[in-house]
Amino acid sequence: MPEVKEILDDNRKIVEFKSGEVVIQEGTMADGLYVLMNGKVEVSVKGTKIASIATKGAFLGEIASLLRCRRIATVVASETSKFLFIENITRHFEEHTSSALTIAQTLASRIMDMNQKIIYYQKEIESWIKKGKDALVGNDAATLQNLLLDMQKILVDERVHKEKA
Repeated sequence: MPEVKEILDDNRKIVEFKSGEVVIQEGTMADGLYVLMNGKVEVSVKGTKIASIATKGAFLGEIASLLRCRRIATVVASETSKFLFIENITRHFEEHTSSALTIAQTLASRIMDMNQKIIYYQKEIESWIKKGKDALVGNDAATLQNLLLDMQKILVDERVHKEKA
């Protein structure tokens, strides 16, 4: 349970989570948006860690808050972490328009990153399919094994990259 450090107004407060405490639980309805002030969190989806975040000003829970839907990830404090919690995001954006621009820029940046990853992985998959078909025709087990190792390497490299982010 977060400790309320300061109530800024009836829509915003500063909250603190201890290491190991769940900030956001996947599958629960959004109750607001968190902005990381200090600390570090781990993000997971369906039990798989997808990111480690320690960037001051990082938004957490923005997708579900904007769409008014269930949370798509679990966020756990990996050290004592302090957040600005914004309960009603629409009201906050009406009162603080620069925040709306900042989150729009953040989401646009994420879309660009995801588009680049999709293009990269699409090309890799197409290459693997061609090489795999050729290896099957030639009964080349070594090539198939190398393809599987390449696939595994990309998955491991992606996880390591996310942990460093």
